[in-house]
Amino acid sequence: MASTGATPDAGEAQRAAVRTIPPKANADVRRERKHEGAAVKAALAANIGVALAKLAAFAFTRSSSMLSESVHSIADCSNEIVLLAGGRFSKHRYNTVHPFGWYRVKYLASFVVATLLFFVGGFFSSSEAIKKVIDVCANPAARAANRGELVVALIVVIISACLEGYGLHQSIKEANERMEHTGMPHMGIYRFWRVTKSADLASVIMEDTLALIGLAFAFLGIGAAIVCNDELYDALGGLGVGVVLIIGSLLLAYKVGSLLIGESASDLTQSRIIDAVEGTEGVEELINMQTVHMSEDNILLCLKVQTSKLDRDYDVDTVNKIEDSVRSAMPWFNWEIYVEPDIYNPAKAHGPAQFEDPDDDE
Repeated sequence: MASTGATPDAGEAQRAAVRTIPPKANADVRRERKHEGAAVKAALAANIGVALAKLAAFAFTRSSSMLSESVHSIADCSNEIVLLAGGRFSKHRYNTVHPFGWYRVKYLASFVVATLLFFVGGFFSSSEAIKKVIDVCANPAARAANRGELVVALIVVIISACLEGYGLHQSIKEANERMEHTGMPHMGIYRFWRVTKSADLASVIMEDTLALIGLAFAFLGIGAAIVCNDELYDALGGLGVGVVLIIGSLLLAYKVGSLLIGESASDLTQSRIIDAVEGTEGVEELINMQTVHMSEDNILLCLKVQTSKLDRDYDVDTVNKIEDSVRSAMPWFNWEIYVEPDIYNPAKAHGPAQFEDPDDDE
């Protein structure tokens, strides 16, 4: 018997490839992505300089606070490199194995940053500071501080705070631009951090905030060591830096872990979707709606609607109108939309609670 030239597996793969049609990125998203990662790149540039300065200060002064801050800055640089790599991988093309793309790699990269780099950096800083506290307490002669060296460390801390402040300013600027671009109401940076779907921006905001808090502990520790001529305060300052890193890693892991599992669109976005769908000609009832953020700019939307006619051709036309309405209402998102025409049955309806997201008030 002659061979057909294609195995069943090959034929199935070809059919799957035909069924997998990736959505086109709209012009608004493409323009927005030209500035993507600006806050991460600015933070990386600042942190490289800060890390080098802190390492030099530690080598000169052997300050426990400077060691903790050096580890903190090295962790920050590693974080930004991981985030940039995640952003690059997230742009990989669709395939049959990953039909919705690689968008979630950005969430995975941020989760790695939170759970591994931040936590490990915090644990190392804390353990080194505890060792110095024990050594200083066990040897009273070692408590005398070298004030000249610590003054150098204090100057490096002040310069580092200025650079970290610039990095946080860039993050806040990018957050404000995103709020304006997506029509979000203006809000404080903490509230924005809670509701944003951008994992890399959330990571950088947390990183810069932790850096400034850590520098405050280092400043207090080194300053108290200079004033009191006691190295114990420097060690306690280093311990404070480590504890800040550990707490920050847990908060960021909670935030990004939720995004990685899959968060729905914000209340504001869902409200706009409902208005767009219910305002579409041919739609009588929006029966059900589910949304999931694949990334900050990509949303999977599943709808069940009742149309004014149960006719296949009519339903296809209405579905196309629904898709156009949603995309026109929020052109700053890339949409993967699935619509199922159905008949509304009150006994099976879930009610308006399905649209509520009490933890998300964007």
